[in-house]
Amino acid sequence: MKRSGIPPKHLRRGISVVVTVLNEEKTIKELLDVLVKFPAEIIIVDGGSSDQTPEIIKKYSGVKLICGKYNRSQGRNIGVAAAKGEIIAFTDAGCVPERDWLKNLTKVFFEKLPSPKLGEGLGERYLGVECVSGYYKGLPQNIFEKCLVPYVLVMPDRIGSEFLPSTRSMAITKKLFLNSGGFDEKLWHNEDYAFANKLKKMGVNFNFASQAIVGWLPSKDLKSAAWMFLRFAIGDAQAGIMRPKVKLLILRYYLFFFLVFIYLPFAICLFVYLIWAVLKNYRYVKDVRALYWLPVLQLTADCMVIFGTVMGLLSRPKK
Repeated sequence: MKRSGIPPKHLRRGISVVVTVLNEEKTIKELLDVLVKFPAEIIIVDGGSSDQTPEIIKKYSGVKLICGKYNRSQGRNIGVAAAKGEIIAFTDAGCVPERDWLKNLTKVFFEKLPSPKLGEGLGERYLGVECVSGYYKGLPQNIFEKCLVPYVLVMPDRIGSEFLPSTRSMAITKKLFLNSGGFDEKLWHNEDYAFANKLKKMGVNFNFASQAIVGWLPSKDLKSAAWMFLRFAIGDAQAGIMRPKVKLLILRYYLFFFLVFIYLPFAICLFVYLIWAVLKNYRYVKDVRALYWLPVLQLTADCMVIFGTVMGLLSRPKK
């Protein structure tokens, strides 16, 4: 909801960056080395790490650490409640913001409208932006990670007219966050997608800041990637969200097994499907080794999304 004529008095208390972590000792230093350089309050909420994550965070002076047994939704809500800033920026563990990320993410909150003409009233007027979607890019280190990136992130040529905010890179006024009720604390997985859809239903317009970029560190192996796909699907289903792509995926496999059941040679359809899996993402990788990993990741993602959707529907929290 962009509303003109709202002076940013409610923004003068600054910016707070909120991050939730759990057992991130291998990557947390990369994130903190960047965050501490920003002119903002930094709040890290640890959800109960059993490794050295809290000890590493404590070495960074000026970083506020909150520890407890929290899921991501609870942790983010607790972090926002403790924040002094009136703009809340989110990023995730496993991400590395670029140098100008925070500036590019939050500058639109302070942008002024053109000076009013004579007779239109006096005083400064502001855009009244309430929520900003930042962007993200992969930071792959090997061929597996390069192939994984287009299965997880929205690639630049696939950005549509509306770009929903993700906690990898987003900012929101604390006022709107509190009015929305924050993240659904019953959700443990993919809670930011549910939160973005809640904001959308409230009529919030999302301002897309394409230059507010964080780097995303991909999963290191197929097992961890499969778990990620599974978590995403469970989270969507538990939140009552059924993406059109998921409906199409389930229909696709239903038709495939039905056709194979009535006529076995239809199994060739699987081969055609795997060729399609390579063609749609090979342009992002451009490496002959992707001819192996892209079909493997396609089948892995498909299986985990279907199983995760079923698991999520069966375990939906009671309202």
